[in-house]
Amino acid sequence: MSELGLQLKQARDEKQLSLEDLQRITKIQKRYLLAIEEGRFDSLPGLFYARAFVKTYAEAVGIDSTEFLEQHKNELPQPSKNAENIPSRSERRKPIPEQPANRKSRVASVLPVIAVIVFLIVIAAAIWVFRGNFSSGDNAPIAPENTPTIDAEYGDEPEPEDEPAEDEAEDEQDSSDEGTSDTEDETEEDEPTSTLTFNESSGNTSSFDLEAPDFDVRVEFTGDCYADIKDADGEFLVPSTGFSDGNEISEDYSDQESILINLGASQNATVFINDEEVELPLDLVHQKIEITYNP
Repeated sequence: MSELGLQLKQARDEKQLSLEDLQRITKIQKRYLLAIEEGRFDSLPGLFYARAFVKTYAEAVGIDSTEFLEQHKNELPQPSKNAENIPSRSERRKPIPEQPANRKSRVASVLPVIAVIVFLIVIAAAIWVFRGNFSSGDNAPIAPENTPTIDAEYGDEPEPEDEPAEDEAEDEQDSSDEGTSDTEDETEEDEPTSTLTFNESSGNTSSFDLEAPDFDVRVEFTGDCYADIKDADGEFLVPSTGFSDGNEISEDYSDQESILINLGASQNATVFINDEEVELPLDLVHQKIEITYNP
């Protein structure tokens, strides 16, 4: 047994924790915890896991992980500097070109409204001009010569009906303006929105609901962290992998009902949904984020 493993085992015994207890706390399989205690780092699934697993083990038994890793850095395996980063599925597959916005259809839907407005304005103007000319003094009836005007028969001269025509034109204009405003409001409401709603936290798992036309997930890493992503059936979408500073997961999950993001060292990871940062609700080293997608 190595000095590193012996010190971890002693700390675990002082906490009165069994390997099964530690497995439940760290989510690291019992056989890997035993391999760490016995110094068999070649039994771990990869060299990247060694530092992440040891760091998680140390924090779980109350040891300062930073100081502990520095103290035993010579015992830990050193991964090759030329190790390749695992490309994400979005990098491996050919990107799908974005569909251009259908601006022509929007313009076409507004043109009939504009045409109706112009037509009504022209009709109202023609009515106003026609009635104004018809009721002018030049076209008023002239009484015959030597014939007295009988006011009782003819009455007062009718007043021009200019004002009703103006009111009618104004009403038509107001109606047209309201139609245009409604069309503009409907156009603005067509803009897609993305809403992520926090539901609750249970244990180390926090659940969210996403309402959006797309479901893009990006996880940026600023330090050592092991992470994986599963679908609603528990199948791996991104297998458990050790990540380091500068690594990134970028995926489109618009075809999924829900996903579960598992972060082994959440303080070294930042999650973005549709380019909006998700504030992790729990102050835990190891936590999970479950997102249910409602397109």
